[in-house]
Amino acid sequence: MAQRTEAICDGKTIGIESIFTVINGKQINIPDKLNWLREKSRHNELFCPCGCGANLILVAGDKNLREQHFRIKDSDTQLECTAVTEGKTSIESKIVLKCWLDDKLATGDVDTRVPINAIDDTDRKYEFSFLSMKKKIAVSYFRDRANITDEKLDVLDMNSQDIKLIYITDIMNGGAEGQFPEWLMKIQGRQGFCLLLAIDGVDYYKARLEAVLFDQDIDGLWREIHISEGRLSEYEFSEDNKLIFRGEALDSMYDRAWYEFRKKQDQEHDRRGRQQEEAEAERKRRQEEAEAERKRKQEEQQRLKEEYERKQREYQEEQKRLKEAAEAEKRKAAEEFARNMAAGFEQQETQIKDENGVRWIKCEFCGKIAPVKEFSSYGGANHINLGTCIECSRNNPAAAVEIKIPQRTKQRYDSNICPECGSRLIERNGRNGRFMGCSGYPRCRYTRSIR
Repeated sequence: MAQRTEAICDGKTIGIESIFTVINGKQINIPDKLNWLREKSRHNELFCPCGCGANLILVAGDKNLREQHFRIKDSDTQLECTAVTEGKTSIESKIVLKCWLDDKLATGDVDTRVPINAIDDTDRKYEFSFLSMKKKIAVSYFRDRANITDEKLDVLDMNSQDIKLIYITDIMNGGAEGQFPEWLMKIQGRQGFCLLLAIDGVDYYKARLEAVLFDQDIDGLWREIHISEGRLSEYEFSEDNKLIFRGEALDSMYDRAWYEFRKKQDQEHDRRGRQQEEAEAERKRRQEEAEAERKRKQEEQQRLKEEYERKQREYQEEQKRLKEAAEAEKRKAAEEFARNMAAGFEQQETQIKDENGVRWIKCEFCGKIAPVKEFSSYGGANHINLGTCIECSRNNPAAAVEIKIPQRTKQRYDSNICPECGSRLIERNGRNGRFMGCSGYPRCRYTRSIR
């Protein structure tokens, strides 16, 4: 919107939106309003709202609604003007809302930018965006949510007396995205819900209005809950000044939307509760399975341990039994050896060896019977198992006299008799071929190759 969107006339602010209305479904300029403003501008009665003193004239075409504005007169362009240009979306929204109120109230008295001191005795500078005294309805429009302050809302509420006050803000202020909608909650706290306006230029019939409320979900995040959404022209007023959308009061729609939202939150709460119970039951089941598995493994390990210990005991017992059996066998052999030892020394044809293979000798002088290591000499023809013990060889004079070089008597050689022990030789097979071996093996290990 070019130039200025408001002018001062007779101490009153006149917005450019005041020249618009709807007649028979057609959005037009108000002829009487246009003529009145032009007459005022010709008499230099329209002034710049910044207080610079410059006179303004109305620029209003009869075809293009977008060209309407107040322009400073050429004669005053040199004045130091500080007027602030109103935003395009703000003025277009006010034009759309003015047409909506004219269309739905049909009172012909919708005034714009009405200071609250026109309603009540106050010196505050706040104003109603629109006011119909006949219908007792006022609209306060906020383009920017930063303008929604508790102070301003409190002043408007306290000075509206018996007037129905409706708050409308731009659609860009909607949406919570989980955050607390601080500014819109100020409106919701007073109105119960928020009205969000979306425009398409100044075309009233393209404008849309959403009614929403904000509440926290089960996670504590703030959600924007839709109550209604449609063209602005589908919203009307009841006899008691309540907003109606497509034949239903917004208050009833609010109750239903809030109830449905809370119902969903309760359902979600119950679902999560069941899910948590199921998860807890599953966790407990897995824990029990894990505990059962742990016990099973523990029992299996205990069983394996006991089995191992049992086998170890059996093995040790078997080793003990075998050892005892071996010792018993050894004792038996030793006893057998001891019993037969004396008789064994009566013959001098085969060597006398114990169970360990140790050769034993009998001393010819003292009669001592001991292992071969305790003898200084032994053996010889007809003396295979006889000898002289070390003690006798040192201490017995008779043994010293008897020590002489043995004379071998010529014996008839027999190739089938073992020269070591006198046992017979027999023919055997070995890894190196055939050979003659002593029949007294393993006590005698004499062998002779066969050529």
